[in-house]
Amino acid sequence: MTRLEIRIERLVLRGVPEEYANGLGELVEQRLTEIATAGLHGDEPAPGRAGRANAAAAAGVADRDALAALVADRIWTASREGGMPR
Repeated sequence: MTRLEIRIERLVLRGVPEEYANGLGELVEQRLTEIATAGLHGDEPAPGRAGRANAAAAAGVADRDALAALVADRIWTASREGGMPR
């Protein structure tokens, strides 16, 4: 079994109030681990992840979980487009 460990030391989100963004790094780490682990096993990412990310973008980000899903999805997409190895 492959073990992934993702650590975010500092997450900077422009336009997000500091009190809302505090502690968000841990949620983003969890979401990235879900995405990466699903990709390694050929599975789909955790159910609803993409839906939460899209809903967050459309609704102006309603909650922390949706924001974490959106940030993780964008980080994953950017890393894949940049050709970073898995």
